[in-house]
Amino acid sequence: MESFFIWLEERPISLAIAQSSTLYGFALVLVLHTIGIALTAGPAAVMSLRLLGFGKPFPLSSLRTLFTFFWVGFIANAITGILLFMMAASQTGYKPMYYAKLLCLLLALLTLRPIRKAIDSDSPDIDPDVSSRLKTLALLSLVLWAGVITSGRLIAYTK
Repeated sequence: MESFFIWLEERPISLAIAQSSTLYGFALVLVLHTIGIALTAGPAAVMSLRLLGFGKPFPLSSLRTLFTFFWVGFIANAITGILLFMMAASQTGYKPMYYAKLLCLLLALLTLRPIRKAIDSDSPDIDPDVSSRLKTLALLSLVLWAGVITSGRLIAYTK
């Protein structure tokens, strides 16, 4: 595994970004990753909070457009996350916190499916009572996205 991590770090794109002294290197990738987090976790939080009863005047169907922002942010995060990992694979690849982040991310994505189904099935004229199962998933989604962000930040500070 060590040789694979070193191989990743030695790819030209990894070296170019990691060794760049301009704003187009590591700083740009990190900024884009942060924007991606906002575009991903933000809409997920808004949808979850709405399912928990906040913002009741807004029908669930009004949240459909948030999925576009979510997926744009997710794709941006996937690309920049891979680049960030490649630049420090031999350190990050052995950190349990990195794998905790990936697990939280996977579980957060799994909560999105039933949330999407509830939002897509909502009529703009009728606000159905949200089931307790869906409220539990919405709360879990909030916790998991907080876990993704927190564990992601802690990667730099853990061994």
